[in-house]
Amino acid sequence: MTTFTSFLGVDAAENECKYIKKKLIGTGSYGEAWLVERLEDHSIFVAKLMDLGKMSSRDKQYAYSEIKCLANCNHPNIIRFIEDHEENDQLLIIMEFADSGDLDRQIKARSHDSFRHFREHEALFLFLQLCLALDHIHSHKMLHRDIKSANILLTSTGLIKLGDFGFSHQYDDTVSGVVANTFCGTPYYLAPEIWNNQRYSKKADVWSLGVLLYEIITLKRPFTATNMKGLMAKVLGGDYAPISENFSTQLRDLVRAILVVDANQRPSIREVFQLPYVKEGLKVFRQIVKKNTRIVETVKEAMISHVSEILSSAPDSEPRSGLVGQINLDVSFKGYVKKLGSGSVHSWKERFLQISRGVLILSESEADREGKALSLEQVQSACPVPICTAKREFVFALNTIGGKSMWFQAESHEKMEMWIHAIQQGLGVS
Repeated sequence: MTTFTSFLGVDAAENECKYIKKKLIGTGSYGEAWLVERLEDHSIFVAKLMDLGKMSSRDKQYAYSEIKCLANCNHPNIIRFIEDHEENDQLLIIMEFADSGDLDRQIKARSHDSFRHFREHEALFLFLQLCLALDHIHSHKMLHRDIKSANILLTSTGLIKLGDFGFSHQYDDTVSGVVANTFCGTPYYLAPEIWNNQRYSKKADVWSLGVLLYEIITLKRPFTATNMKGLMAKVLGGDYAPISENFSTQLRDLVRAILVVDANQRPSIREVFQLPYVKEGLKVFRQIVKKNTRIVETVKEAMISHVSEILSSAPDSEPRSGLVGQINLDVSFKGYVKKLGSGSVHSWKERFLQISRGVLILSESEADREGKALSLEQVQSACPVPICTAKREFVFALNTIGGKSMWFQAESHEKMEMWIHAIQQGLGVS
C-alpha cells in the first residue's frame, strides 16, 4: 500500500512531495531508515519508516515514546526531531542527519588500527558532550534508556549527537524480561540494579554513560563474558580491568566514581558535573566551542549557555527520597487535572488525582471516596507530552507496564513538572 506520497517520494520530477529518498541506510524488524533530501532547501535528513501493523501494542508505545522524547528535546548534542506523520498503519519520523558515522564504528576502527587510542582531552570532550545531552534529558523529566556507542552519532563540526531513545524493550523492563529478547545484542550497558530486577532510573543512564566512557578510553567494554550469567556476575561485582596509567589519575578516578554498583551511591549527572576534573574540563571545552568556526552561532550560543549555567550552579541540594529503583511509599501529592478519555470521543474531563502510599487514585472529585486505584508497581514511567503531539499545553503521560498510556493535563508547566517529579519519585527513578 502506497503511503506518505505527499511527503516522501523517489523522484522529484515525478512526485510532488516534501522529501526525496536518496539512500537506504538501515533496516530492522519493523521498517527502514532512509537518507532523504528536503526539496525546498536541499537539506539532508533521516527518515524512519515503521510498519505499525507488525508491532505489538507495546512496541507501538515505544515508537510513539521515541517521538515524544525527541520532540521534547532541543539541544545541540541530541538528534533533532523535525516532524512525524502516520498513514495506513505506517509511521514516518523525520530527524536530523549526523554526517560522520557513529562512535561504535569509530571505536572498532581504532581498535583494529593497533589500538589507536583517543587522546585524553578527546575522550573527555566526547564524555562531556554526552553529559550535557543527558543533563538536558534528565532536566526534562525523561530517561534515555539506550546509551551505547552505536547511538552516539558524529558530525563534521566536531559535535556529537545522542541518538535514538530506548525504542528497544531491552531497557524498558527489568532484566527478567530482557535477557531473552535483546535484539541489539548482549546488554553490556545495563546497570547492576536492572540485573537485580529493579526499575530503570536516571542512575541507570549514568551507569551506561560510565560504561561508555571506559569504552572510549580503552576501546574495549568494561564488562564482557561468554554468557549472560558470567556477564551478570561481572557487572554485579563491578569487576573490570584497570585503565592504563597512560591516562591521568583524574580520568581513571572519574570512571571509578561513576561505575559504582550501588545506585544509591552512584552520582547523578549534576553531581558528576561537580567533580573538579569535570569542572575544569567544561571550562576548556567552553573555550574550544567559542573558537570553533564550523559550529553555527545559534548552536554555539546554546552550548555555551548550558555549560555556563552548570558551572555557575550550586551542588545539587535536592534531598534524595527513598531507594533508587524501589517504590517509595512516603511520596504524597494530589490535585485536580484533566484526563483524556479513552473512548471514541477523545474529550478532556476534570478529575482529582493523588499519590499516596505507593498508589495512584483517580476520582471525579476530592470528596469522591470510590476512585480508581492503580499501584505504582504497575506504572512504567511518566513523561511530558509535547504540544505538537497533545495539541495542548502542560500534558503528561502515565505509561503502564501493560503498555497502556493515560494522558493528563496540568494547570501550568510548573504543575506538570511537579506531577512528573512526584510520580518518578514514587517509582524510585528520579
